[in-house]
Amino acid sequence: MKVGILGSGTVAKQIASGFINAGHQVKLGTRDAEKLKEWQKSIPGVTVGSFSDAASFGEVVAIATLWSGTENALRLAGIENIKSKIVIDITNPLDFSSGVPPKFSVTYGNSAGEQIQNWLKDSKVVKAFNTVSASIMINPKLEEGNPDLLIAGNDLDAKKVVTEIAKSFGWQNVIDMGDIKQAFWLETFAMLWIEFGFKYNHWTHAFKLLYK
Repeated sequence: MKVGILGSGTVAKQIASGFINAGHQVKLGTRDAEKLKEWQKSIPGVTVGSFSDAASFGEVVAIATLWSGTENALRLAGIENIKSKIVIDITNPLDFSSGVPPKFSVTYGNSAGEQIQNWLKDSKVVKAFNTVSASIMINPKLEEGNPDLLIAGNDLDAKKVVTEIAKSFGWQNVIDMGDIKQAFWLETFAMLWIEFGFKYNHWTHAFKLLYK
């Protein structure tokens, strides 16, 4: 499968390595390809180009940008280049303008996932991988057990594809929380993860849903 990734930060690089290790072709889209030259050498098989290049290349497109730059990144990628494709939304709507910890910048009914689905009306947006740190997005095996991955989106087939991708990354349990409106709760869940991290200065934690 060909995968286009929008973004060039830690999350984008980690997801790119996951796809490469799972046998997929990856093109990472960025505003500045020069800064990724050294990193490319450590991940053979990844190519780098513009946002438009990555969006055109991918059969599946992952969004791994800072929220403040997401809408512009999608404009640069070209809405037509993403039309009808599965879009994995890894963003979290965080406002760092006042420093850290960041503020949550959306309201119920206006989540990042819903906004992205509105911008990409003909695409199949699936919120996923936003509730854990980049360091455990791939091979999420912790000392105390394996966490659960929560996803949300309108298209059932798209969620099945994302579930299979997650399992190829090492996730054992993927929980479908419902349509894209549920992205709000995944994003607030990510905020809980962040607040815990700052309170206890611990950044390799994750959550698991337990049943009786």
